Amino acid sequence: LGSNKCKECNSNVYILLIIPFALAGIILVVFLLILNLTVSVGTINGLIFYANIVKLYEPLFPTEPIPFLSQFISWINLDLGIETCFYKGMNACEKTGLQFIFPFYLWFIIGLIILLARYFSKISKLVGNNVTPVLATLLLLSYTKLLR
Repeated sequence: LGSNKCKECNSNVYILLIIPFALAGIILVVFLLILNLTVSVGTINGLIFYANIVKLYEPLFPTEPIPFLSQFISWINLDLGIETCFYKGMNACEKTGLQFIFPFYLWFIIGLIILLARYFSKISKLVGNNVTPVLATLLLLSYTKLLR
């Protein structure tokens, strides 16, 4: 959801941004499942570690961040990377609270897949053994957001 700064809103039309966020969560989980981009494989461990460290220490950097790099690091840390508001009268405290919803939404999706795979053999065969490593990857991706 970008930074904790909330831009001035004149309408509630930005609440429709919830739809792309919901779709992005589903796409992210499916993407991780299909491509097996998990921390147990090790293909993205270094990238996630680097992005989390840079995001945590971002306020200490003396210069302006590089826009592309900053955007990429925000995406890895499950941030939108831009300043937005969702509804008229939204303040920074409410925005920070809303930022916690997306990681829990991702955990809910993968938890639902785990439950469905347990009870339906077709889904179990479709996702294979990737479900638990994807859950671990999502936990690792979202821990920086939850630390803030």
